[in-house]
Amino acid sequence: MRGVILPVALALFTTACGDPPSATRAAPAPQPDTPVTDPPAEAAPAGAPRLRTVYVPAYSVLPRGANVERGALLSVLLSVRNMDSTATVTLTHVDYFDTSGHRVRRYLDAPRALRPLETAEFSVATNDETGGSGANFLVYWEGPSDAHSLLTETVMVGHLGSGHVAFTSRGVELDRRPDPASFTDEPAPAP
Repeated sequence: MRGVILPVALALFTTACGDPPSATRAAPAPQPDTPVTDPPAEAAPAGAPRLRTVYVPAYSVLPRGANVERGALLSVLLSVRNMDSTATVTLTHVDYFDTSGHRVRRYLDAPRALRPLETAEFSVATNDETGGSGANFLVYWEGPSDAHSLLTETVMVGHLGSGHVAFTSRGVELDRRPDPASFTDEPAPAP
């Protein structure tokens, strides 16, 4: 009996691992009679102009170890994406703030149109540690009230020990619009 089981098992194994018989092979998928068409167009936003603001966390310094004062320096890329396929929106201010909440930099000298599906990018150099571990951006923009919200993200990249670190942070649209004129460009006094 033992001598019969081994050849049967070997035959089943070889059949299972080999090509399936031609009768069980899948037939090629039928080709459609009509060509693939584009999806239907999205209706253009028709809402009244609306002012909006997005808060985006950023980290230009990543604390490490017991010595919080000496952290890893990171470069920061702010990506602002118009996700609407039909509406042009306008960036009015892009401001960068430090951990203490003081404006460190204003990126726009004049409003900038962001066409449908266009992306604007703003960067903080690796050796610029003025923002600190609690840095952030406020992105002020306006467009039709029924336009899609902007997708705003920061991408942080840097060295950490003998390796590299890279991570992202997503922006949050604010319910109330802060007054950009209320922020000072002067850093907080040292304690």
